[in-house]
Amino acid sequence: MQVTHHAKDRIKERCGLPKKAIERNAVHALQNGVRHEECTGKLKKYVDWVFLSHQRGANIRLYSNHVYIFTSSEKLITVLPIPHIYKNTINKIIRNRNENASE
Repeated sequence: MQVTHHAKDRIKERCGLPKKAIERNAVHALQNGVRHEECTGKLKKYVDWVFLSHQRGANIRLYSNHVYIFTSSEKLITVLPIPHIYKNTINKIIRNRNENASE
């Protein structure tokens, strides 16, 4: 997993994580984050907007109240905060995913 210098700075600034946890957090976001195709409604429109505004980012994950933007080669470009109005929708997607996995 590669993490750009910009992404490292953004994770430290926006997530408050130390240097040692940055790569581990990026891996968790890529593996466990909510994917673009799992989003619906206004959340999907927001993710579409983020996707179009960050043209190098081909892979977007929503994880731990942040948007992680990866390239197609799984290189983390940047991290953005998620607007508060979408947090309940993301939590619902995660709950549904966990319920389906346990069945």
